[in-house]
Amino acid sequence: MSQTKPAFDAARHLDAMAPALGLTITEAQRPGVLQFLGVAHLMSEILRAAPLDNASFELAPVFRPGRTSDGEPA
Repeated sequence: MSQTKPAFDAARHLDAMAPALGLTITEAQRPGVLQFLGVAHLMSEILRAAPLDNASFELAPVFRPGRTSDGEPA
């Protein structure tokens, strides 16, 4: 038996995450925040559906700002 994924509930997500992140969302801001959470969810679904080849993953180079050990700019 396959399980269906529950639908994304932007309001529930906002109510749970805003306090966890220390955010105060006013009633005037809430509709806009909910709209953009919905947009972000749709974008994540597009990315999730993209086929990925696990063999093609490579680590990104590490950025270290500042100077190298010999004093030259990095």
